[in-house]
Amino acid sequence: MELRRFSTAAAIIGTTFAPTYSFATSFELPIWKSEAEERGYILPKAFGISVGYMHVEQGINVNSIELNGLKNSLGNSGRPEQCIGISIGGNCNGWLIPEIPADIPVNDIIVDTKGGFQESDVWTVRADMWLFPFLNLYAIAGKITGYSETTIDVALDLGTPGNPTTIVRDAAFKLDLDGNMYGGGLVVAGGYNEWFTIVDASYTKTNLTVIDGGIDSIVVTPRVGYDFTNHGHPVRVWVGGQYQNIQQTLKGDLRDLFPAEFVDLVEADGETAGFVVKQELASEWNTVVGFNYVINPTFNIIGEFGFGDRQSAFISLDTRF
Repeated sequence: MELRRFSTAAAIIGTTFAPTYSFATSFELPIWKSEAEERGYILPKAFGISVGYMHVEQGINVNSIELNGLKNSLGNSGRPEQCIGISIGGNCNGWLIPEIPADIPVNDIIVDTKGGFQESDVWTVRADMWLFPFLNLYAIAGKITGYSETTIDVALDLGTPGNPTTIVRDAAFKLDLDGNMYGGGLVVAGGYNEWFTIVDASYTKTNLTVIDGGIDSIVVTPRVGYDFTNHGHPVRVWVGGQYQNIQQTLKGDLRDLFPAEFVDLVEADGETAGFVVKQELASEWNTVVGFNYVINPTFNIIGEFGFGDRQSAFISLDTRF
């Protein structure tokens, strides 16, 4: 996206040019280009293609971990309460091992999560078009790699309500992320003199390849910036905020979560024991700052950096024609 000076608000352009535009004239993009240039506005070239790279580090919240493909019960014969140590008059003065009843329901496996972290790298190709001087439409596709990690405790309910027995504590549960991303969005822009404002909104979907599942992302980024071109510097800078609503559903083999020996014990005959993890971002908003350096009328370099609970670095090369 080239941030040339197009200092006018969407509403002003629409109400000023709509009544005078004639479809009998030759079609050009952006629509109302000639009228805008006659009034002294400098518009970007209509079409653009860019390649970009982004690195992101952020916290995540794991909403749930569901298990499937398990036996209905362990089918054990049961074990009475045992005292390891000294028993005096029927009272245990040593370690008391709780009673394990027969046919423990496997669904009483309890998985608790303790926060999480996600790191990813995204390569993108984007094609865009200025439909109006204030409205840009784009399609985007790319590749995402990285990982998601959270800390878990695993407990078994042995028939004592509210008092499960922990079998795994503070274990690292790590999932590799690799997938193909695609989507689209729009940019609404306007400004006054050297000041400009931009609101970028997009929806993307990522289909994962290493594990089953997908990632749905809604991103909205409002920005306010200043154009130094008239001061002899081909640079535009801005500051803004970024909102991300990302829902992730990740699926895989339970052996990625528990030791194989344990999974073999609880896995149902003819089934593959698996898990379904649902997670979202720990923080939806963060601060961004960025710049656009104009190499020449055809090529631009764009960079943007995120701060706060979500840290990111983005760089892209943009060409317009």
